[in-house]
Amino acid sequence: MPFEKVMAEIKKSVSRPSLRLSLALLVAVLCTVVAAIDIAPETGGPGVTCDEFYHVSYGKRLVASLLANGLGFFRPHCICNTFDWRKDGPPVHPPLGNWILGWANWLFDPKPLDLLPTAIAPARLGTAVCFGCLAFIVGLFCIRQYGLLGGMSAAFSLICMPRLFGHAHLAALDLITALTCTSTIVAIIWAGEDKERYRFLLAGVVWGLALLTRFHALLCFPPILCYMICRLRQKAVLPLIVWSATGIVTFFLGWPWLWLDPLGHLQQYLVSSTQRIHIHTFYLGRVWNDVAVPWHYPWVMFLITVPIGILFLGVLGISTLCTKRRSCLNSGNDPSEQAFASWLVVGTICVFLLVFSVPGVPVYDGVRLFLPAYPLWAILVGRGTRAFWQILKSFLRESHVLRTSIVCVFLALQATGVLWFRPIWLSYYNCLVGGLWGAEKLGFEINYWGDALTEQILCDAASRIPEGETLFFAPSLAPYQGAGIVVGSPCLIEHGIPLQAWSTEMDESAEKTRWVLIYRRRADMPEHFPGRPNPEPVSEVSRQGVWLARLVQITPRAGPPGSPAGASERLKHKS
Repeated sequence: MPFEKVMAEIKKSVSRPSLRLSLALLVAVLCTVVAAIDIAPETGGPGVTCDEFYHVSYGKRLVASLLANGLGFFRPHCICNTFDWRKDGPPVHPPLGNWILGWANWLFDPKPLDLLPTAIAPARLGTAVCFGCLAFIVGLFCIRQYGLLGGMSAAFSLICMPRLFGHAHLAALDLITALTCTSTIVAIIWAGEDKERYRFLLAGVVWGLALLTRFHALLCFPPILCYMICRLRQKAVLPLIVWSATGIVTFFLGWPWLWLDPLGHLQQYLVSSTQRIHIHTFYLGRVWNDVAVPWHYPWVMFLITVPIGILFLGVLGISTLCTKRRSCLNSGNDPSEQAFASWLVVGTICVFLLVFSVPGVPVYDGVRLFLPAYPLWAILVGRGTRAFWQILKSFLRESHVLRTSIVCVFLALQATGVLWFRPIWLSYYNCLVGGLWGAEKLGFEINYWGDALTEQILCDAASRIPEGETLFFAPSLAPYQGAGIVVGSPCLIEHGIPLQAWSTEMDESAEKTRWVLIYRRRADMPEHFPGRPNPEPVSEVSRQGVWLARLVQITPRAGPPGSPAGASERLKHKS
């Protein structure tokens, strides 16, 4: 059968909802499997990052309380004990993301009611499944909008973005936030297609779930408001009321802690989300407080952390919105409706980046605060792929196989960064700054969350440290970070090696050799390496010639004449 007829049959088949759903499910399963392969540190996954232990512990507490109390979980005293938020404690987080991590951990937890033992890798499976759900939603939406090639390229681009793909391996809220925010945008577009009231109810529930994940869901409201007004004009009032009211009710019902003191607890939640200790950010060669980071930080970071080909396809997709040839990209839908939907996606990306450009808004930890912009960009990649295929058609009118092959090869090349940086995807930079090597020279952050402390370097440390010695690490960002690294490392557990945060004061008073693990978060690195200036690394994790984590052995500094270190130094000089 000629290739043209094959493509015609495929196009006809893809128009059937059942086949579109099947293809999207297949993509979701494949993306889940690809992410799940590397979730465990001992099988090649990223090292345990700063916040994972905290989020997994919170999730396990939720699940254990529900299993132990049943319906009593919803009694006031039980809610107080389960949601133990103190005004002087850590920032308040809505529970949905932690429920997901907690239930994923429960699947493999031999002691689900014992809050002391905590495992990181099982909870990471929950994030991997959420990544598959994200691929399902993006793929299904783009297949309907831009055809089979556009839908597949959009879903594939999710894997090609190392920063997004890296967060799919961590037991944290960022990927789940990206999933729920993207789902909110897709749901409101779906609701507006035939304006049935029940659709806006369902879309409101989706937005409520996003609110239950993180406060980022509030950023979806302004672009959706503009979209509804432009799309429905005066008829937008009732759908907006239905949608927003349903979302707020879902948010309230899904968080029992709010039931006890709705206004007081809501205020505590909003205040703790913005008023917190300052976190350092390394940008353009200097350290900034999170509220003083230059306005262009999110725009620059987004531009240099998306593979260049994925950027090109997204920009091409946006450019088609400004031309008169939009109808050529249509895949059976009204071109004007499709353009409205695309502008909503563009507007939401801009809102996320603009909010974190406002002076005084805290910005830190790479791109994770505006991570929802990445899957939304993937939707534009689907549109851009369709436009790219049409452009090739004007040059290769008869060569359908060659045209499709060029698109597929171009997309496959975008996965180079994911393969090269495995499993330290959060350190990826694209070729606009010369990769990680160029980013280091230009003064960008190298490894902001400690995922470079892989099991490989932890095992090397465990094999070298004498029995009874303590292993130190730096920098330490939270009191529970060391515990998370230990519970995620079979090597440290097997050798019984304690892990402790290192400090400059500790090094100054050292009387014996110390072993220190350093991950290269430049915002919180000491001016010099621990111990003697620039000791040679015993072991190292690096990418593109740039070191990301090191194990160093340091010797005591020379102390005052009466100190043991000073006496040792005098004996060396005498000999």
